[in-house]
Amino acid sequence: MIGLRRLPPLRLGLVAILLMGGLAASAPAAAEYHMCSFVNSSISCGDPAFEAEMKAQAMTDAEARSIGCPPLTWGDEDVAAEPEPYPAPTYATRSPDAAVAARVGRAWDRIEKWLGAHASATLRKLQFGIEPDRVAEWEHYQERRLPDDLYASFLRHDGADGNLGSGFQLPGAYGLTDLSTISYLNWGNCHEVVLAGDMELADPEDGVWHGSLLPIASTGRGQELVVDPRTGRIGEAESGERLRYDGPMGWPSYVAMLEAMAGALESGTALRDWYPTVTAGCELRWAEEPAEPRTGCAGGPRPTPTPTAEPTPEPPTAEEISATGCRPARKKPVVRVPGPRVTAEVGAVWRRIERWLARRAPRTYELLRPPAGPAAIARAEAAIGARFPDDLRASLLRHDGGGSWGFGPAPFYALMSVKAIRSDWKMMCGLVVHEPELAIDWWHGRLIPFATAHDGGNLFIDPDTGKTGEYFNETGLTFEGDPVWPSYLALLRATARSLETGKPIRGWRPRVVKGELDWENTSRS
Repeated sequence: MIGLRRLPPLRLGLVAILLMGGLAASAPAAAEYHMCSFVNSSISCGDPAFEAEMKAQAMTDAEARSIGCPPLTWGDEDVAAEPEPYPAPTYATRSPDAAVAARVGRAWDRIEKWLGAHASATLRKLQFGIEPDRVAEWEHYQERRLPDDLYASFLRHDGADGNLGSGFQLPGAYGLTDLSTISYLNWGNCHEVVLAGDMELADPEDGVWHGSLLPIASTGRGQELVVDPRTGRIGEAESGERLRYDGPMGWPSYVAMLEAMAGALESGTALRDWYPTVTAGCELRWAEEPAEPRTGCAGGPRPTPTPTAEPTPEPPTAEEISATGCRPARKKPVVRVPGPRVTAEVGAVWRRIERWLARRAPRTYELLRPPAGPAAIARAEAAIGARFPDDLRASLLRHDGGGSWGFGPAPFYALMSVKAIRSDWKMMCGLVVHEPELAIDWWHGRLIPFATAHDGGNLFIDPDTGKTGEYFNETGLTFEGDPVWPSYLALLRATARSLETGKPIRGWRPRVVKGELDWENTSRS
C-alpha cells in the first residue's frame, strides 16, 4: 500500500462480494462471488452486468446522503472529474464543556495510575493525545461534531498501538481506535448498508448501520462499539446484525464507560461480565473469572517525544498533474477501425482459443463476453487520452473481455472489458493526480490496462512502444521480465500455442479444473 500525504484521504479496498440480494436476504442455493475494488466510494467489479445488478439493488445517491453515508459511484462514472481543491489548512478549534472534560480527565488519571502500578505495558501502548486543530480538521471534513466527552478523550489519548487499537483492550476484546479509524470503519459499514439498498437497515436506533454513528472501538472481527452523537450513548454493532444499546457493553455515555472502567480496575471487581486481569507481558485483559494480582508489572508511561515541525505539503501544480498523463485534454470520441491484416490475425488466434476452450474448458468458454461496441471503445480512448493499439482494438471487437474471473493469460489474469479498462485507469489515476511523483514508477496515465489479477494488479500496454508490462499496487510498474511481450497480439498467440500444445508459457502450464482453465506453476511440479 502506498502512502498518501494530502487530505482528503483516499481509501483503497478490495472485497469479495457475495451476490445475495442484500443483507436481509437468505443466501442463494449457488453463491456467486465477485471481486470488486473501491477507491473512496467508487466501486468497480470489472463486470458491467454485475455492476448494473448491484446498482439497481443499492441505495440511490439521495438515499445514501439521507443516512449520512457517501453515495457510491460505479465503474466509469465521473471519469473526467477534476480533483477536489485543497482548502487552506486552518480550522476553527473549540473546547469541550469544562465539566465534561474534567470528568474525562479524572477517569483517565485513575486508569493510567492503575496501569502504571499493575499493567505498565498497556500504559505505554496508549497513544499521545491528538492536537485540537487536527480534531477541528476532522470535524470539518466529516461535517460532524464529536460529543464533548469523546472529544476530550481524544485530546488525552488518540487510541492505542496495535491493529485497530488492540494495545488497549476494553471488555469484550474491543481495541481503542484512533480518530482517523472512525472514518475508515464508518466508510466500510456505510458501503455495506448502501449496497444492501434497504432503508430500514439504516436506522441508528435498531438498524444495521447509520452514517452518523462513531465507531470508537473494534475487535477487528466486524464487531464495534459505537457512539450515537444524537444521544451520546454507546452501543454495539456487528456486521449484518442489528444495533444493540442494551447489550453488555451498552453505556449511557463515553465518560460513564471510562468511569466504570476506572472503578473496576481499582476495586478488582467485574465490569459488567468481565474481570480485569494482567498477562505475563504486563498487559491489561478482561476475563470471565477473577485472577490473582500479578507482581512485577509496575512502570511508567511511554516517553514524550521531542516535537518536530512537519512542513505543510504544497498541492500539486497544474504542470505536475499534466505530466502524470491522468488529466488528458477533452476530445470528442473518434470511432476507428483496426486494419484488415491485424483484424484477420487477431481473429485467427481467437478461433484457436475459442476452439480449445469449447472442447477442454467449457465453463471458461461460456464466460467469454460478446464483442464491444466501437463507440464504447472510442469513448474509453477519449476518457483516458490514449489510442488503443489495433491488436487490442480488434480483440475487444471480438470479445469485450474474458468475463468475471474468466479467460486470460497466465498465470492468473482475466482479460478486461472496455468499461473495466476505463474504470481501472480511473482508479489508479485518481491516486496519481494527488501524488504526481507516483507517475515516475508506480502508474502513468498513458498506460492502458487490459487484464486484471483481481488483487490490485494488472497487465498493461504502453502505447508508446506497443509492449506489455505489469503493474501491482505494492511494487508499481514492471517493464522487463516475464510480463513483457512485444505486443498484445504476441501474448495472445503465445497463450493460444500453450493451450494447444500443453507446453508452459514462461513457467506456467495450462490445466483444466472442473471445466475451468487454470495455470500451473511448472517450477513446483
